[in-house]
Amino acid sequence: MIKPILFFSILASFIIIFHNQPLRFFSTPSTHIKSRPTQKVYTTPIQKMQITHQKKILKDVGEAYMENFGITDNDFSILKNAKVDIIEGNFDICEEEKDVLYFLDRAHQYNLKVILPAGAGEAEWGYECDLENYPEDQKPQWQSEKVTSFINKFKNHPALYAWDTSNEAGSVLPNADGKHYLTLLQLQDSYKDVKNTDPNHPVLIRMNGWFFYDYTNNFFRQGNPFGKNVADIVMINAYSNVDDYYPDFVTTVAQRSISEIEKIDKNIQFIIALGAWSEPPLWTFPSMENFDKDISQVKKLGTKIDIAFFKYGANNSGWYLPQNAPFLWKKIKDL
Repeated sequence: MIKPILFFSILASFIIIFHNQPLRFFSTPSTHIKSRPTQKVYTTPIQKMQITHQKKILKDVGEAYMENFGITDNDFSILKNAKVDIIEGNFDICEEEKDVLYFLDRAHQYNLKVILPAGAGEAEWGYECDLENYPEDQKPQWQSEKVTSFINKFKNHPALYAWDTSNEAGSVLPNADGKHYLTLLQLQDSYKDVKNTDPNHPVLIRMNGWFFYDYTNNFFRQGNPFGKNVADIVMINAYSNVDDYYPDFVTTVAQRSISEIEKIDKNIQFIIALGAWSEPPLWTFPSMENFDKDISQVKKLGTKIDIAFFKYGANNSGWYLPQNAPFLWKKIKDL
């Protein structure tokens, strides 16, 4: 089997369209970021939710191209009844204020917290909203002014939980390859801007778990950067749902990532995200047995490590978890 990291390189264009479905993100990072003096160390505590159990998170709730993201009151009710604590949408800063407010207001009505984009999407890195094709040599450039404007609109909303500034170091951005992945300095720049604009909410990044499985050392290499002043929360995408299931995958990824990241920053909060979807040819339906194993491995990590699932989707779209995988959805609900 081709390991997923190699597979990503081979199928970069495929992934851009489908993986995590990052829909039209407009923000620009600078690729020639000059070194600067020692950076300020941010110590804003992670937002408390008065929750002592392992928080349950649903990713990619809704689709950006659909009205109200395709998410109705019935969906918010379903999520609440499933004892979900936090949701993250599948949109970027291109979205109109009224649409984002709909998502936040409904979430608040159903006692759900929301992770909003502030670098996880294409637009935040300069890939404009109204374009479908970009020059092959266009590199991600951090859009500080646009992102901070977006943050200022929603930073005081009671449903807001955190800002997501990176989806696997830009591996799903247009033109993603060795020359276009986000760098450590770019992540530090985005973190600084977000924290200066909103010091009251944590910053989250998503990291590709396969780096912690395919390698045994030097994990923070090109395509998987990490350092000080990058994040308050790290979500590790530990998607084991590939053709060859590795029973030790989730445990190995969790142990290595947590250990190595804590050597750099002991204050990081962790989320382990599991795959609960199918997207051939790379991503396959997890069997119930394997899904149970993965969940059990995360549960054993204790209540300090939260659990997330990708993805919820939307009714009448390409993927809708309660409909396309009711057996997986039932397991998630019953946790």
